[in-house]
Amino acid sequence: MNQPLLLHIPTGASLETTIASFKLSLSPLAADDAHSAPVLVVLVPAALVPRLSATLPNVPSHKLRHAAAYAIEDRLVGDIELQHLTVVDSRVASTGQVELEIASIERQWLNKLLSELDTAGLKPIAVYADADCIASKPGDVLLWIDGEDSHWITPAGLRRTWPVDALQEALDWSLGTTPAGTLGLRVHASAANLQRHRPAIDALRTRLVSIQLHELERPLDWLGRELEAARPHNLLHNEFALQQTHSERWQRWRWPLRIAAAIVVVFLAQIVLDLTMAASRARTLEERIAIQASALLPPASASTNVVPLLERQLVTVTSRSAPSPTLETLNSLINASGANPMKLDVMDLQPGRATLQFGSATPEEVAAWRRAWSAEGWQVSERNDPQGALVIELVRP
Repeated sequence: MNQPLLLHIPTGASLETTIASFKLSLSPLAADDAHSAPVLVVLVPAALVPRLSATLPNVPSHKLRHAAAYAIEDRLVGDIELQHLTVVDSRVASTGQVELEIASIERQWLNKLLSELDTAGLKPIAVYADADCIASKPGDVLLWIDGEDSHWITPAGLRRTWPVDALQEALDWSLGTTPAGTLGLRVHASAANLQRHRPAIDALRTRLVSIQLHELERPLDWLGRELEAARPHNLLHNEFALQQTHSERWQRWRWPLRIAAAIVVVFLAQIVLDLTMAASRARTLEERIAIQASALLPPASASTNVVPLLERQLVTVTSRSAPSPTLETLNSLINASGANPMKLDVMDLQPGRATLQFGSATPEEVAAWRRAWSAEGWQVSERNDPQGALVIELVRP
C-alpha cells in the first residue's frame, strides 16, 4: 500500500500559500488524477486543537459529545456551538463516572481549510493535530518545541500544548503524581530552539532521571515516521466526515456487484436449462403416449389424432416426475383392449382412473372391452351423457 502524502500546515502559515506550494510539489500525474494519487493526510497546528479533560456521569456513547460540550463550555474561549469536538479517549472510572479526553477546533477554520483544499483539487482522508502524531514512550515525557508552542506527551499518552515560556508549569502537569526522579525527558526541537531554550530545559533536570536532546530540522519527516505508531484521531467526522463521490462508491462496490451479477446469470441459465429439459421430456412423453394410444384407434388412423385427447394429461407431468401414473393407466387400458380397436371422442386419464366417451360402439364391442378390463382388475361402470353418448368409467380398486 502506498504511503499517504502528508501536508503540514505550520503555526501561523497562510493556508492558501501553503496549499498552493504543496500542490506545485506534486508530480503532474498525482496533481491531476485524484484516482491514481496517493491518499492525502493533513497535519494542522496542535495549538489550534486544544485538549481538555472532563468527568461526566455514565452516559450512552452516542451522547458523549453533547454531554462533553456542556462540561467544557466554561473553559473554552468563544461560543461552544462554534467548536467541532472530538472525543479522543473515554474510560469508566472506579466511581462509575466517565473520564473524557476531548479535542476542540473551530468549525470556521476547519471549513476554510477544507474549502482551500477543494479549490486546489485536493481531498484529504484525514486531518490530524500535528502533535497527536507523536507516539508516546514508556518511561519518558516527550516535549516538542515548535516556535512559541511546546507540546507535551506523557507516557500514558495524554497531550497538552503550553506556551514555550511555561516549561516548569507544563512539567508539573506532565509528572502529575509521579515522584520526581522517576521519568526521563526527550526534547525534540530545531537547533535554534534548543539553543534558545537550553537554560530553561537544564533547569528541569533536578526533577528528571535524564534529559535527551534531539535536533529536528524537518519536523514533517519525524511526524511521518511516528504517525503509524501514534494512531491519532481523525478530526473529519460527523458533519466533516469524508463524503464519497458516485465514482468512488462504484469503485468500492464494483466487484461485489459483478459477482452478484454473475450469480444471477448462472441462476437464470440454470432455470432456462431446466425448462428446456422439461419441455424435451414432455415432448418425448407425448410421443410415447401417442404411439401406445394408437392401438386404441381404428386401423389406419393417424396416431397424432389421439394427442388432443391426451393433451390435458400432460399438465400432471413436471420436469421432476417419476414414471407417470397416468401413463401406467393408459398402458393397462391398451393391454386390456388387445386387438379390439375403439374410436374415442373423449379420454380423461388419472392415476388409477379413466373415463372414456364413445361416439359409436356396438353392445358386442362394449361387452368384449368390459370383459378384458375386468380381467385386468378394473371396476367398470357405464352411463350415458345428456347427449346420449356412451360413457364408461374405469376405476382401479
